[in-house]
Amino acid sequence: MGIAAGDAGPAVRLTYRALPASEATTPRARVCAIQELRPMTTGLAARRVSVSVFLACGILPAWAGSGAQAAADTEALQLIVVTATRIPTPEAELASSVTVVTAEEIAAQQQRTFADVLRNIPGLNVVQQGGPGSVTSVFMRGTSSNHTKVLVDGIDVGDPSNANAAFDFGQLLTADIERVEVLRGPQSGLYGSDAIGGVINVITQSGSGPMKAAASVEGGSFNSFNQTAGLSGSQDALHYAANVAHLHSGAVPVTPLDLLGPGEPRNDDSYDNLTLSTKLGLDVTPSFDLGLVARYTSTHLKYTGEDFSTFPALPAAQQSESNTDEYYGRATARLALLEGALNQTLGVAFMRNQTATLQPQTPETLNTGERVKVDWQGALRLAGSETLLLGV
Repeated sequence: MGIAAGDAGPAVRLTYRALPASEATTPRARVCAIQELRPMTTGLAARRVSVSVFLACGILPAWAGSGAQAAADTEALQLIVVTATRIPTPEAELASSVTVVTAEEIAAQQQRTFADVLRNIPGLNVVQQGGPGSVTSVFMRGTSSNHTKVLVDGIDVGDPSNANAAFDFGQLLTADIERVEVLRGPQSGLYGSDAIGGVINVITQSGSGPMKAAASVEGGSFNSFNQTAGLSGSQDALHYAANVAHLHSGAVPVTPLDLLGPGEPRNDDSYDNLTLSTKLGLDVTPSFDLGLVARYTSTHLKYTGEDFSTFPALPAAQQSESNTDEYYGRATARLALLEGALNQTLGVAFMRNQTATLQPQTPETLNTGERVKVDWQGALRLAGSETLLLGV
């Protein structure tokens, strides 16, 4: 449809473009053409706006024929969540607000730090105080950062050397992460008083099948480099996974120029993170198995930008340094009784954090903290979907 040549006013042209067979099939229907509405003006320079509307052919037959397949796909893709109830539970049966991020999603978005993963999750506010490696906090649903419980393979990784035990989200790399479960809302009944805001549970990769090895090397701007290597697999009753990751970032210009005097060099920030991790499991019998996870992280951070105007002889851009060593691990023993109706897990976890900080014209400070936790959890299946959960 349109208007006569020479008349003033708008015109709309409707055209249909057939789609090739490779683009026309979807799991639900067959899209056979695209209808394009192209508003145009006469007497002016050609400027067109296209609005595409999909026309579906044979939708009802496609739905009718795929109902059984859709049900099967839904069952196959049903997500199992552990964090919300402390036992494996299908996501459809949960009343809590849960987000799960998988290793495939992390790889697809090329996220190299844990803070980058959390930035895309609704309900979380990620605050980073500078460049890579600087102190990073996460605020969930308006609560303080230390009111978010963070677990890595069941280990409470809140900093024991910090007065509020808050976790620094800027120090965890993603090379060995299998999945992240974020549970929003108060969870004090299951995880204690430091889970008022919610719980973030990190589950690392486990080994299975034949031995597999992988390695990667990346480089980018600001002298950034990322290297990873991993080995995983299983042999008889033993399954194993080991990973090493190194992230370096230098030449990050964060020093405000107004803090620099004439001719004073701009000292850029730099960051190094070396992480070693391993996860072992031994299936002693079908009803009894042992597990061990261990992780070591060493970070070195140089940062600038503070205004040391109280020290006139001190250049404003002189750098401070922070060196952190983290060690944590957990050993577990799981026993199933009563033909699998009662599952018990005994765990012993250890964490040590040591941070040395050197600032201009101040003595070096050293903060060290350690934490040892022993926990026991029992899950007794009563009838149907009812389970009695006990723990210490």
